Amino acid sequence: MGRQVVSKQRRKGKRCRASNRWEKWELDLLGTLPDSEVALRIGRPRSGVVKQRLKLGLACVSLKRSWTPQEIELLGKLPDKEIARKIGRNYKTVYGMRTQLGIANTMTLLQPWAKEEDQLLGTASDREIALRLKRTVTAVFMRRQRLKIKAGNPDYRIWTPEEDGLLGHFSDEEVARQLNRSLDSVIHRRIKLGLSRPNPKVRFWTPEEDLLLGTMPDQDLAKRLNRPLMGIRLRRQRRGIAVFSAG
Repeated sequence: MGRQVVSKQRRKGKRCRASNRWEKWELDLLGTLPDSEVALRIGRPRSGVVKQRLKLGLACVSLKRSWTPQEIELLGKLPDKEIARKIGRNYKTVYGMRTQLGIANTMTLLQPWAKEEDQLLGTASDREIALRLKRTVTAVFMRRQRLKIKAGNPDYRIWTPEEDGLLGHFSDEEVARQLNRSLDSVIHRRIKLGLSRPNPKVRFWTPEEDLLLGTMPDQDLAKRLNRPLMGIRLRRQRRGIAVFSAG
């Protein structure tokens, strides 16, 4: 009887060791996500994930997201909850950064919106309304959005997929110049799409590249020069060069 019990325990122990063996797909996740996220996905304890990652010499991945100058500039100009909603961060994270930088809370400084002020929303651009009411442009925009009032800016242009394609490939200043948009508009759009700030080095057009404009379809030239299609079109139009025609 005793031999049978020992035999069963040994077999059971072997099965446990085999089931605890790391699979290739589990190992492939290590170092690509935070340890807590990997542990959740593969159903292992976080301590085991950390031990295996260190054993393989892989660096830890952090969920911490660095603050951009544009995000920091918003602190203190809007309530923490408004900023958190606008930039896609947790309310406590916004609160912590504001207090860390010693920026006062604007909750006590906010003026309630009067009925007459609400009636002005959408009748002109947000910037113009902000000047009239002595409020920030962001405050006017957020109030108008909350009341579901359409923008009254006749100069507003919807972003096209081609324009979005320039973001992240060129500096914000270069994109603003090429698209004839404000720098604030370009930065806001890039952040909204979750794109990181590109390398500050701007790739200027060479005389040789300019000579190729209009000599072939824009799509082909974009591939040849490794430039965005929208950039090719804007450069050609700015130079007054007609679109390529096979005829």
